[in-house]
Amino acid sequence: MLIRLVHEAIEDGEAVRAVRHPSCGAVASFEGNIRCENDGHEVLALEYEVYERLFHAELKRIFAEAKEKWGIHEIALIQRVGRLEVGETGIVLAVSSAHRREALEACAYLIEEFKKRAPVWKREHYPEGSAWVACHHH
Repeated sequence: MLIRLVHEAIEDGEAVRAVRHPSCGAVASFEGNIRCENDGHEVLALEYEVYERLFHAELKRIFAEAKEKWGIHEIALIQRVGRLEVGETGIVLAVSSAHRREALEACAYLIEEFKKRAPVWKREHYPEGSAWVACHHH
């Protein structure tokens, strides 16, 4: 299990390398990037803030749920914090399992639960100013 918060660019392939194993025929991954528009606003940049102690504890609970439900081998999640420009990667998630269905379903579950439960806050920067926006989707 890999859970990391980083202030610099997320290294390409790090999460996938962390979950690879000879027993696993599947690795599913998700990469979330900063887009230039949200809810009709031009976005120039984002800032992510994380409550670190709760972040790790909640991610461990979410990972345990997924491992129990799908019997997956390994999970890695890297979340960027601080200011990110449009086009930069904010989160990478990777999941390995013996078979593709389990890896794909677990990956989808993990990112949805992350969005609902992880203590992450997002501030969007626009040409006309900035605002904190909901990171959680219930």
